[in-house]
Amino acid sequence: MGAEAPLASRLLSSRYRIGALLGRGGMAEVYDGYDERLLRSVAVKVLRPSMAADPEVRGRFEVEARSAAGLAHPNVVAVFDTGEDEGTPFIVMERLPGETMADRMAAGPVDQAWLRRVAGDVLGALGAAHAGGIVHRDVKPGNILIGADGRAKVADFGIAKSLEVASEATGTGLLVGTPAYVAPERLEGRPATERSDLYSLGVLLYEALAGTKPFDGPTPVAVADAVLNTRPRPLPELRPDVDPTLAAAVHQAMERDPAARPASARDLLRLIEERRPVAPDPTVALPLHGPGPDATLVGAPGLVVPPASAASAIPTGASRAAGAGRGPIDRRLAIIGAGVVAVLLLLLLLATWGGSAGSGGRAALVSDIHELASRVKVDGGPQGPVAAERLDTVGDQVAAGGGADEANALLAEAATWTQEGRLSAAATNAMATLLGRIDGVDPGLATATTTVPTTVVPVTEPPPVHSGDGGGKKRGKGSDD
Repeated sequence: MGAEAPLASRLLSSRYRIGALLGRGGMAEVYDGYDERLLRSVAVKVLRPSMAADPEVRGRFEVEARSAAGLAHPNVVAVFDTGEDEGTPFIVMERLPGETMADRMAAGPVDQAWLRRVAGDVLGALGAAHAGGIVHRDVKPGNILIGADGRAKVADFGIAKSLEVASEATGTGLLVGTPAYVAPERLEGRPATERSDLYSLGVLLYEALAGTKPFDGPTPVAVADAVLNTRPRPLPELRPDVDPTLAAAVHQAMERDPAARPASARDLLRLIEERRPVAPDPTVALPLHGPGPDATLVGAPGLVVPPASAASAIPTGASRAAGAGRGPIDRRLAIIGAGVVAVLLLLLLLATWGGSAGSGGRAALVSDIHELASRVKVDGGPQGPVAAERLDTVGDQVAAGGGADEANALLAEAATWTQEGRLSAAATNAMATLLGRIDGVDPGLATATTTVPTTVVPVTEPPPVHSGDGGGKKRGKGSDD
């Protein structure tokens, strides 16, 4: 393993057995590891010798790693432990099977619905970090892991700030982050902010949708020049099927002026989840048997069935001319033929309408449930991430034709969480209204849930944490450099 050989099979702090090298970045290396005390696989990030030689960097590394351990969120790679062994500082993190966002994007443009889900997960993690005053500084595909359950988790909270502070102290002027994803203001020497994280995510989403980076070049300097002096091609030019509202959200996140970007992770999430209203069907809903609240039939696209009374009462000039020379038999045959056609059209319309309403309605409900889950995760309060995960489970069950039992259980628990101050009343009310549309959900339970008194829920902010390392990536590791 070359330069990494001294760490092979080494036991750090008499506990963590070091395995194969998983990835290397500018500041640290990530190894497969095993916790011999708790008997579990872990990922171990070790500060590179050139960085560990600086006492200030080692000190900052440990402080930031301990802060990262306090950032508990279902979409953040968990930090289990930190320490130093024979002058080698290290961080122990959860080891995740699966792949990184970079692996998915290597195969080309990704599915838009799937990408919305991933963006919701990432924004949930960034929102939690930003609420505690933590800026990641290195949001990129290699730092987003996709677990076996499909959930996205953000890695490398905890060490980029250490490197940046050390750079400032030593006067090296080192920029933390991968140039293709770094916000313009940071290239100009301004500090990292929440909006610079959102810019980096916007670039990532652009690349995932288009299959190509918005800014590229043969060298890091050329890439930085492109970021500062060019504008990316509009997404619809590269991918005509992209949802216009999703494309607009991505481009807004990538605005050169930070003030023109969404103000927060929550704001960007709302933009990403928006859907352009569906254009009304040009078909006219017409009465079958005269006026009445229920006497309407919505025709299939492009098909209009005029009511018989309207056709007979207001003949057109063409119909009058055509009928002027007909005899009684011809007119009777024409009326019979028209009646047969009308009946056939009616049967066709009823078959089309009845065949699509159930599946279409269920698909729309599933989409609404998953979208609500993304919002509850960010805005629901301390119990929001758990409620969001349960909502996603309900959505999956509804898609399979069930979901009522899980929805009833979730509504009952949501009411309790709200009364305990752990879930916002707004989230509970929205869940009750939406899940009440599922067949088999107890109407009384949904009604009772929606009457939970509105309460302002204090959100406990996590301790300050700082961010990732700006390196490469490998499949299936706990954290990515």
